[in-house]
Amino acid sequence: MADAYLNIAERIFQVVRRPMRPREIIIEAYAAGLLPPHLHGSRQDKTLHARLSEDISSNPDDSRFFRTAPGVFFLEEFRLDPTIPLISRDKFLAPRRRKELKRDSVLIVDLDFTSDLRPDKQTLSVSRLLDVLRAGRYSYRSVDYAMRSESSIVVHSFVVVHQNGMVLSFRCGKYFPSTDPLYGTRSIGVGGAIFPDDNDMLYHSMYGIIGNGINELRYGIGLPNRLAEVARYTNQVRPYIGVLVPDAIPKVVHVVMGYQCPDDFLPSKSALSINDLRWVDAINPTNNISDYDATSRILFQQDHVRELIRAGAPK
Repeated sequence: MADAYLNIAERIFQVVRRPMRPREIIIEAYAAGLLPPHLHGSRQDKTLHARLSEDISSNPDDSRFFRTAPGVFFLEEFRLDPTIPLISRDKFLAPRRRKELKRDSVLIVDLDFTSDLRPDKQTLSVSRLLDVLRAGRYSYRSVDYAMRSESSIVVHSFVVVHQNGMVLSFRCGKYFPSTDPLYGTRSIGVGGAIFPDDNDMLYHSMYGIIGNGINELRYGIGLPNRLAEVARYTNQVRPYIGVLVPDAIPKVVHVVMGYQCPDDFLPSKSALSINDLRWVDAINPTNNISDYDATSRILFQQDHVRELIRAGAPK
C-alpha cells in the first residue's frame, strides 16, 4: 500500500497546520492511532521521508507536499492560505548545481562602446543587441577570456518579476559565483550567465537569453514547469533593455526582461543563492536604494521599472 504513508502525512498536516519533519509526523500518527499494524516498524520516519521525497521528485507540479527546508515538509494545499505564516509557505527546492564560470563556456558579445551603446554609455536597445548577435559578434568562451579582452562582454539574463505594480526583490546569497555582479547585494533581477544549452530552436529563445531567464525563474524562485512552458511558448518573458554593469569584472551586460507573475503562483526561495524575498513598490522601492545592485539602481532611478511593467501589460 504505497500511498498509505502519504495519506497519513496528509491527515496529520491538515490537523497540525504547520511544517514537520517525518519523525514528528510519525509521533503524531501514533498518538492519533492512524498507523495500522502492517505499517508499524522501528524506523517509520525514514520510510516516510523517502516516500515524501519520491513523491515530490516524481510529481514536481502535482505533489500534495513540498519542502519548507531540508528534511521539513508541508502540505501544498496550504501554500496560498493567508492564515498560515508566510515562512511556513515558503517552498525550498534542492539547490541547482551552478556551473563554475571559470571552467565553462558562456555567451560573450563584442560591443563597440562608441556605436553600440546609447549616449548614456550605460544602456543599449534590445534591437541593437540583436543586431550584434545576428552579425555573429558573439562566442562561447570562458570568463577568464572575457577578463583579458577589452571589447568582450559576458551576457547575463536579468528577469524582473512584477505583479500589480510591485516587483519581486531578493538578497543574493553566498552561492552566487563571486564573478557575478549581483554577488552580495539586493536585486530585482533573477538570472545569470548564458550557457550553450540555454539556446532552443523550438521557440524564440534569443540566442539562449530568454531561455536562460525562464530556467532561472524555475531554479531561483520555483516557477512550476507548467508556467515555465506557458512563458516559453506565449512570449511572456520579454526583453526590455540591455544594461552595462558599471565596474564589473569581467564586463557584464544584463539583458533586462519582464515577467508578469500569475496570481496563482507564490514565488519562493528555491535556490540557496536567493534569500529574503520581498515585494517592493515599482516607483518607491525603498529609502536605501544603495542596498541594491547597480543594474537595479539604474532601472529604478531612470524609471525603467515602471516602463517595463507598462510594456509587459496584457494588450
